[in-house]
Amino acid sequence: MGTVSAKKRLEIIERDVLPSMFVGVLSKDDKWIEHTLNNTLPTLEQRAIRLAEECRKSGECAEDDPLCDESRIRAMFRETRSKLEKEHITRESQTRFRH
Repeated sequence: MGTVSAKKRLEIIERDVLPSMFVGVLSKDDKWIEHTLNNTLPTLEQRAIRLAEECRKSGECAEDDPLCDESRIRAMFRETRSKLEKEHITRESQTRFRH
């Protein structure tokens, strides 16, 4: 079994992992959202930045490859965080409304 390249892992994070956080988000509890916002996303963001650096050093990504652009990676995670926070706020307001 071979190892997956840094570039492929970056592609998986962008294409599969981040979007999967929104699947069934309405059924996720507050604890999951808080853990995701405070632990999972920051850890995954640092891993993605490290993978981008590895990718550039190994020559898998060209310097101008958007997949390995640190500012784009940070923006992607900022957007994901923002969407989850909005979902969390929306859910909290709906819960309060129902009570």
